[in-house]
Amino acid sequence: TINKVLDNQYGSNISKTDVQDAFDTQKAQYGASFKSVLASNNATEEQFKTNIKNNLVMNAAVKANYKVTDKQIDQAYKDYHQDTTISMITAKDENAAKEAIEALKSGDSWNTVYKKYTTEKTYTSKNGQLPAFDSTSTSIDAAVQNAAFKLSKTGDYSSAPVTGSNGGFYVIQLDKTTSKPSLNSVRSKLSDRVVSTFLNDQKNTTKIQTIIGKILRKENVNVKDSQLKNALNAYMTAGISSSK
Repeated sequence: TINKVLDNQYGSNISKTDVQDAFDTQKAQYGASFKSVLASNNATEEQFKTNIKNNLVMNAAVKANYKVTDKQIDQAYKDYHQDTTISMITAKDENAAKEAIEALKSGDSWNTVYKKYTTEKTYTSKNGQLPAFDSTSTSIDAAVQNAAFKLSKTGDYSSAPVTGSNGGFYVIQLDKTTSKPSLNSVRSKLSDRVVSTFLNDQKNTTKIQTIIGKILRKENVNVKDSQLKNALNAYMTAGISSSK
């Protein structure tokens, strides 16, 4: 019900391309283990995409109802790293990632090493090149982002395996970087980043419930099913007493 209400109100802000790009980059990072990730979550690829969309819609809903301060924007801009394009090998394990790095060091081309060692097939036609991303991306693992932003010249690659938060092992190569844009040109992205940080902090659960509760009450959501009513009660009543 919450997802339906939010989707009606904010779903138009999220394009199919946004969802597909996020899906592809996440799938590429899981590599050969993607099927077992789906199985352990008892989900299909379509359900995985729906979860991605729900998260993006939730972000849009909170963004529209959460006051991002100039101070938060300034800090986000200080931490901001501009668009970067990398190619990535999702290795079978740490040893395979180390072997891939040794092969690159010995002079083998990226394309040769990629074809031999990667377990992901999403970006095979581009030899592992991912769509450009910046530090506001929520679909590229933070460890991969950090490693990518430390590479300084085109053609540089990670000197040690990059360990992702999902336990994956990666080798990345810098293909292209850009210069840092002005704050105003990325203000909306910075707001997204502030909101996504806010949403991911468990300390903010009550505040998030209050924001969603206001949206549900504004949309006049009438829940007849008693189980659903109990589930939504925390949202529907959140912030009422404190906002009087």
